[in-house]
Parts: sequence; structure tokens; C-alpha cells
Amino acid sequence: DTEETLDELAGTLASAKSFAFDVQATSKDPMRADLVGIAFSVEPGRGWYVPVGHSEGRQLPAETVLGRIGPLFESEEIGKSAHNANFDMTVLAKHGTQVRNLEFDTMLAAHLVGKKAIALKALALDYFGHEMTPINDLIGTGRKQVTMAEVPIEKASDYASAEADFTQRLHGVLEKEVEKTGAAEL
Repeated sequence: DTEETLDELAGTLASAKSFAFDVQATSKDPMRADLVGIAFSVEPGRGWYVPVGHSEGRQLPAETVLGRIGPLFESEEIGKSAHNANFDMTVLAKHGTQVRNLEFDTMLAAHLVGKKAIALKALALDYFGHEMTPINDLIGTGRKQVTMAEVPIEKASDYASAEADFTQRLHGVLEKEVEKTGAAEL
């Protein structure tokens, strides 16, 4: 949430061979969604969250963050992975950032290896025995439901960082399974 910590994160991502990322937004529809934050992970158990669009709390402007992190998303040398990458990439593209060298989508990989439940939370429970926080615990349901922008940054940070972390973990596991099935080219 400061330019100094953003620079530290950018340095860590720039020196990594690859990173997992997760976009938090105001809508499930990527064409209508505003960017709320981006989470990153470069290794299991380690994650960062960069808030940019919460209604309250200390954060950086999206332009500042994407100005510093955007070139890393656009780098052909650094691999990226995501869960349901189409959503994340569409939101980022809407905000002027193209993701290049997407090397893995854990949702697509889960489908390729025959998983019936391909949601990130279901996969984290299945592979690691870890029960992730349901989104409704943060945004609520029904008439009292809010957008992610209204969720306190501390809660969103834990949630989003876990999503990037488990995407990173699943990448390692599912990549091997996809190779065993012979579907790696897909």
C-alpha cells in the first residue's frame, strides 16, 4: 500500500521465473468490473495483495500500480498462472494491461484431468485439505451483499492472497497431472 512496498514486490516478481496472480473486482462480469486489487504469489505459502479500488483504507491508485506492475504482466520472459485466467486477463485488459506468457490456468487444467469440481476452493480442499474462506463470508448475500470494493482491505488481503497462493500450489500439482494425461499441448 506504499510505493516502497510496491517497488519491493515488483522486484520480487521481476526476479521470479513465474508468478500466480488473482484479480479482485467489483463484478463477476469482467466487462463491467472495476479493479479492486491484485494478489500475487511466487511460491507456496507466500502471497501479496495490492489494493487499488477499495472504498476505504490506505491503497495506491490503480494507474500507479499498473504503471509499475503492468510491464511484468506484459513480459514474455516471466510466466504467469491464474485460476479462470480469462476473467483476470479481461479485467486487466480493460484497465490497459495485457497479460503475455500465460503459461497455466488451473481451472482449465482441472477440467483437463477430469475433475468434476473445478472451482479454486474445491480444488484447494481436494488437493491440500484446506478449506478456503467462501466469498459470501466477505461480501454477504441477498439484499445486504456488497462488492469487493466495500470489503475492508485487511479481509480482502487475506482472501485474495490465499487465492493467489493456492493457484501457485495447484499449478505445480496440476501441471504434472496434465502431462500424465497427454493433454499438455491443450
